[in-house]
Amino acid sequence: MIKFNTKQNIYEIGKVKVGGQPGELPTFLIGSIFWLGQKMVQDANKGIFDAQQAEDIINRMQIQSDITGVPFAFDIVGTTEEAFAKYVDFVAKHSEAPLMLDAMSPKVRMAAAEMVKNAGLQDRCLYNSVYKGVTDMELTKLKESGIKMSIVLADNPRDNSLDGKMAVLQEALALADKAGITKPLIDTAIPAFAPDMGTAVRAIPKIKEKFGHPTGLGTGNVVTTMGWVKANIAKEYRKGPVTATNAIMQTVGANWLMFGPAEQAEWVFPAVAIVDTYVASAMADLDIRPLEETHPIFKVFL
Repeated sequence: MIKFNTKQNIYEIGKVKVGGQPGELPTFLIGSIFWLGQKMVQDANKGIFDAQQAEDIINRMQIQSDITGVPFAFDIVGTTEEAFAKYVDFVAKHSEAPLMLDAMSPKVRMAAAEMVKNAGLQDRCLYNSVYKGVTDMELTKLKESGIKMSIVLADNPRDNSLDGKMAVLQEALALADKAGITKPLIDTAIPAFAPDMGTAVRAIPKIKEKFGHPTGLGTGNVVTTMGWVKANIAKEYRKGPVTATNAIMQTVGANWLMFGPAEQAEWVFPAVAIVDTYVASAMADLDIRPLEETHPIFKVFL
């Protein structure tokens, strides 16, 4: 395990803390809800969904967090402004967890930011995302919303090398600052499945050492898009590769992970908690101690 020389920032969102040296805080998990194709979503454009199923998923996330000590947020995925308004309102009323505003359309993202400002939820929300190429209009809307935390992408389509990621990240962080983002979460932008996907893993400690911001990435679509996995591994056995994908990120210093559908909570949370426990135990030799009594190491070794 690595003890970084650069000061490692810790940011708060709602009641959750994220960041720091490995072993200080548990991994911050972000699970998706209302994602396109989710069975409980009956009309993605109108935001019609099965409320009982949604509440069940929310409760399952909370139960796993209580058991393991691993904190979490909901990645709220919406395709329209109408849907987002319903989704955000529902999750905010049924959970105290942070909310990530996630939409492919910049127009919908901007509308979502305005919604949470009007609802007074901006301190609980993080934005997805700021990246090279984001428009000035979106940056202005984001700043006006009062949201202080955002995913900042180290995504360089023209150069996926480590140097390429570092170069584009400098620009993306400058754009985030322009939008009033004081709590950036760096995303090393792993490709779904490509020969150079390891660069995103190697970038985690490099970025943490240089910038000191909480760093992680979205692992949710990595295994599920692998042709080899689909062809050779039955669905019920794919938990193994997914667990390994998350674990390797934790061991190189990732502070947060976007792990995919929230329905995976029952097996993702315990796996992450176990790795957090190993990390905290290893970092004790480097005089690093957990900062919270709810850290998984205290759950495991009661």
